[in-house]
Amino acid sequence: MKVVILAAGVGSRLYPLTRDNPKAMIIINGKPLVQYQVDSLLKSGFGFEEIYIVGGYKMNQIEKYFSGTGIHFIYNPLYKSMNNIYSFLLSRTVGDDLLLINSDVLYDSRLIPLILNSNFPSCLLVDREKQLTEEAMKVKMEHNRLCMVNKQMETSEASGEYIGISKLAANDLKLLYQKAAQMIDSGETGVWYEQVYQACAARVDFRAVFTQGYPWIEIDDLQDLEFAKQLVSIMGKS
Repeated sequence: MKVVILAAGVGSRLYPLTRDNPKAMIIINGKPLVQYQVDSLLKSGFGFEEIYIVGGYKMNQIEKYFSGTGIHFIYNPLYKSMNNIYSFLLSRTVGDDLLLINSDVLYDSRLIPLILNSNFPSCLLVDREKQLTEEAMKVKMEHNRLCMVNKQMETSEASGEYIGISKLAANDLKLLYQKAAQMIDSGETGVWYEQVYQACAARVDFRAVFTQGYPWIEIDDLQDLEFAKQLVSIMGKS
């Protein structure tokens, strides 16, 4: 299994912090966000050489920071014109089972072994305790199998929120990449990769692994960043 961190976006809502750096490199209590993710992976047994970062905006800053570690980099030249569905498609060059992580999520490191040790070949980390908002990437499960994942569904329909970390089996990835390419070719370039999951939900047996109360936050704006700083302090004491 390999790890892919999707980190190509601009992070405009965090400006001016992202004027010279991508969102993955914003500093939280003295350390870049992506370093927390890498630390959690190393703690879970991955090596640097098993980690791939898909970058775009100011990617050179990430490459410079991790220079000499053995981390691999995949460049997304279309980060301005396409959503992260294209970054997801670019990960097909890795050619293995994947642990896929959105670069803008700060999470308790215990969540990584939680999903890795699950018996489900393809699964999503889902928080069913957090109060849902319109902005949340909501999921609908039936008998713990994914039916829908999007931001548009009514909160009353949702089973929880996808936190941006999923485990994907290589056989399922073949179908997911094929669908992502079809969607892009048909002009669906502005969608999230989760739309690929939804489009394939009838054929891919996606299951939920629940977060069990371990803390996490998706960092979209400066308010989220302030909460993330508090979260780091709390996690450091746990």
